[in-house]
Amino acid sequence: MTVYLFSGKDMYRQEERLQSLLKEYSIKKDDVSIFDASNAKTFRFDEALMACDTLSLFDEGAKKAVILKEPYFLKASSKTGGKESSKQEAIKQQRLSLLESYLKDPNLNTILIFYCHNFSADTRKKEYKLLSTYDARVVKFEQMKPWEFEKYVDTKLKDSGFRLKMDAKNELLERTANDTLKLHNALVKMDLYGKKELTYQDIVHIVPINADLNIYRMSNAFVAKDLANTLLAKDEMLQAHYEYIAMISMLASRLRSLYNIKKLYDLGLSNREIMTRLHAEEWTIKKGLESCYHLSSKTLLLYLKELADLEQGIKSGRIEPKNGFEQFILKYGS
Repeated sequence: MTVYLFSGKDMYRQEERLQSLLKEYSIKKDDVSIFDASNAKTFRFDEALMACDTLSLFDEGAKKAVILKEPYFLKASSKTGGKESSKQEAIKQQRLSLLESYLKDPNLNTILIFYCHNFSADTRKKEYKLLSTYDARVVKFEQMKPWEFEKYVDTKLKDSGFRLKMDAKNELLERTANDTLKLHNALVKMDLYGKKELTYQDIVHIVPINADLNIYRMSNAFVAKDLANTLLAKDEMLQAHYEYIAMISMLASRLRSLYNIKKLYDLGLSNREIMTRLHAEEWTIKKGLESCYHLSSKTLLLYLKELADLEQGIKSGRIEPKNGFEQFILKYGS
């Protein structure tokens, strides 16, 4: 089958696989047709399938690719409660009929790719079921679990010839935050650095910090009343051009997550039950409880109230951002 469905939120691996597929079939750039399938009003499915059957003027046996980017008909529908109009239903039925006809007799010289960029195709859709029925090659690119990402990093480091000490690798893992694109960019910078054996300080120097990591470190240091590291995380975010109001909002979001976890734990729910209730990973629940085990949910709620008051004070002009935030940290984080 020469029909593919790429699905999932890992955009870098998805794009990497697309390029390798084009290379595998020896498809040149000029022989790739891309259709924006994200808009139901402007996308014409019949035109895309017509492109699949169009022969090359210079070489009838040449391979080519037709890529349908962000196909709206494979996205999960928003729950509006409204039914499709008769016109929408007619368009849908025509699309299903055209798709099935093509899947029964695909052009073997054309690679047709349904490219779900940054979203997972809805398996309930009739189009998805048709693709599965006719054995289209469904390739999923979901975000990796932390342990899967670590193995992926180990493989990439080995392939690139890098040797990192454990503290350096852990810092790389934290700074790339399960993001394959961030890892790719980090590897490019590491290669330009000119060394194959890298230390913790090398990684700190080469790989940029990310906001998620800094707010994670800041919140953990804050609830542990580790003033030095709380201030260090704050200073790093300032160097990355984050404003105080943004830091307050991000810290409040992280503390709110800890409060929700702690509150449910206090009510007697297990880690797995909390995971289900909050739609979170079990690893996230475990780490969250570890970081705030010594605090009550009442204390976390107090922090949230103080941050909300601080944010309102800054927005109204009554409180100077730098002094307000630092006073909050000194009062509750030391």
